[in-house]
Amino acid sequence: MKNLQFVYEGDKGSRIVSWFREHLRGIACCVNAGLPESALILLYSGIDTLGLLSAPKGIHEASGKTFTDWCEKYLLSKLQTIDGEPLTALDLWAARCGVLHTSTSVSKLGREGKVHEIWYQFKGKAGVNLMTNTKLPALGLDLIELGVAFKEGGVIFITELKEDPNRFHIAEQRAGSFFRWGRMIVEGH
Repeated sequence: MKNLQFVYEGDKGSRIVSWFREHLRGIACCVNAGLPESALILLYSGIDTLGLLSAPKGIHEASGKTFTDWCEKYLLSKLQTIDGEPLTALDLWAARCGVLHTSTSVSKLGREGKVHEIWYQFKGKAGVNLMTNTKLPALGLDLIELGVAFKEGGVIFITELKEDPNRFHIAEQRAGSFFRWGRMIVEGH
């Protein structure tokens, strides 16, 4: 009979802190390799994750509300568009939906005229939708600045979590489901 074991040698402290460090490292790798869309995917999925970790007790899934709540509290004050135009958490939610679901800046909320499309700037290049036909003008966002704002907001969020044992406990329970990466060992073939 085979015995399957999992050997994990990862984080010894907070799973949230370890995940955040790994996520930032992944974003940096994508940025340094010139992969802006991959960096965006990691940024938006990271906001999703931190939004869920920040959610009140009883919330079990990430949602538009957990995403926008986290953006409003931890991200928007550290971020501005290229033109200095106002950016909303809902604009970012729609941008996240476009990038994650269709690799575009197009979203249902944008087509309905409820949000601005987000176009990106990255190391002198622009990621735009040449076929845009929306009611509101597009907003430009520098990908590096989004990354810096995510890091700064994440540090503040984690610091606040650590200062509130109840919130930290809830978040750590949620983080208990995060992937653990290690080696699978099969014994006794």
